[in-house]
Amino acid sequence: MILQSLYRYYELLEERGEELPGEAYSEADVSFEVHLDKDGRVREILPYTNDKGKPDKRKYIVPRQEKRSSGISPYFLCDKADYFFGSAIGLREACREEMRKLWLAVFEKAPSASEEIEALRAFVSFNPKDLENLLRNAVSPEVLESLKKGGLCVLRYAPTGKLFHQLPALKAAWEKHLLPADSNESDDDYMTCLITGQRVPRSQIARLHPNIKNVAGAQTSGAAIVSFNKEAFCSYGLEQSYNAPTSQRAADAYGYVLNRFLSDPIHKVRLSDTTVVFWAETQAPGEQEFLAHLLDDVNNNAREPDDENSIRARIRSAVVRISQGRTFRETFQDLNPETRFYVLGLSPNAARLSIRFWYTGSLGEIGERVWQHFSDLSVKGLNRSPSIRELLRELAVQGDWDNIPPLLEGQMLHSILLGLPYPRAIFTQLMNRIRADHPSDKKMNANRAALIKAYFIRNARLHQTHEEANITMALNEESTSTAYHLGRLFAVLEKTQQSAQGTLNATISDRYWGAASTTPALVFPRLLHLARHHVSKDEQWGRHNDKQIEKIMNALPDRLPARLTLEEQGMFALGYYHQRQELYTASSAANSNEQNS
Repeated sequence: MILQSLYRYYELLEERGEELPGEAYSEADVSFEVHLDKDGRVREILPYTNDKGKPDKRKYIVPRQEKRSSGISPYFLCDKADYFFGSAIGLREACREEMRKLWLAVFEKAPSASEEIEALRAFVSFNPKDLENLLRNAVSPEVLESLKKGGLCVLRYAPTGKLFHQLPALKAAWEKHLLPADSNESDDDYMTCLITGQRVPRSQIARLHPNIKNVAGAQTSGAAIVSFNKEAFCSYGLEQSYNAPTSQRAADAYGYVLNRFLSDPIHKVRLSDTTVVFWAETQAPGEQEFLAHLLDDVNNNAREPDDENSIRARIRSAVVRISQGRTFRETFQDLNPETRFYVLGLSPNAARLSIRFWYTGSLGEIGERVWQHFSDLSVKGLNRSPSIRELLRELAVQGDWDNIPPLLEGQMLHSILLGLPYPRAIFTQLMNRIRADHPSDKKMNANRAALIKAYFIRNARLHQTHEEANITMALNEESTSTAYHLGRLFAVLEKTQQSAQGTLNATISDRYWGAASTTPALVFPRLLHLARHHVSKDEQWGRHNDKQIEKIMNALPDRLPARLTLEEQGMFALGYYHQRQELYTASSAANSNEQNS
């Protein structure tokens, strides 16, 4: 299904008329350009650089380059300096010898002679010493050193300025060399391609699948998504990738598309050790942009949007729009919800790639599920849609990005895409972090409250319990949760202390949070006794705070629970946050009224 979807996208690109590698060609990242004159002599070598003068690469469609694992295997018209120059620059001459054999064999297939082909014949015929002298006179020592470090080179014919690999005569010779017209294979030598379903000669089955590059943590040269390297993986006497027969055309096609996505930031994001690739079957730029920004904002929304009506801005303001009663369809009326999209998670595994997850659906489906995610997160005080990384940062020691627990990013994205509850590990880690953090104002913020609320709501929705009614965006005085009201009471007791004593080095939250949220029957009697002292001392707010305490006590049972479970501790934290929001909102309003009067 994954490879078929990638191949289908390749067919869509063909339908749009894009220039694609085809069966005899592949895409390559080129670092150097070698200029030859009509006698095959090197006139100059240009390293590609970016606007800042740093080394860069350009993509070209070049004669097909099979994956090289070991040994000597030359490419046609685009290769490394080992093959182009050999011992002339201190590299292996054996590479250049094999290159010469391949190129001369291809030249024999050319429909007619040309000055360009004769220049190439002369170039491959130079002996190492003459070639060394030519390079010393034409190329600076710095460029020669850069060549030795690696990087592909292409050839340009200096008199006309044309690239050799783009010349029709040489392309025709290459295709005739690579794809001979005659075949002596019998019916028994045909295999069914697993991607296209077509019967193709065994000679056209990919022996090795293409390398996939730009996956975080994988080898820089690329890693295989399909490979067989042990007898235990093989069957019916087949070897290597003949165990998963795929035509060379289909393998090249899916490899080209996947590498294209992985080299484009608009089609990928990184989640810890997982690289997530996504694409949509659409030509509408707005729908592709929606998918890119949607996943990008779910994972990293550090940049500020320029236009409040842009797709990115609408995604980032989702929690605000949800609080106003706006739906996903209302917010994105300009997009087609039926557009198909795909999300693929890849992670490194030695010289191979592991499939972490694969999701496909419609743009409407993913939009509704992400909208539900933001709706579940919505709490009073949350004014912007938080990303996964921003949420998981609340679990990290000292709030350091590098301390975000591994694997949780991918697991959470998976939960969002499938509409499932968040992993319990997230909730457990968050509760541990809340207990450990000091001072008190770091214990509970909007992101932490949002994560707790969403965790409870998504679990309640899955199990179809009535608990969802207890979990609201703002203060819920009608909640049936004792732990929630204990959290409210703790917030009022803290406010009472601060109102009476002013700025403190340590509040009751710093001293008693852990005990109050786990063994309330043991701690709250003492806290209530302290509150009586604070109320009597505070002439301005003491009476008001005392009424708040009494009101919450009426919602609690006569006998406080001896212990709270981890889930109840989460409700305690949510009640604490909601009550603090209510207290400080009311306090700000009172101060504003005093200033106006």
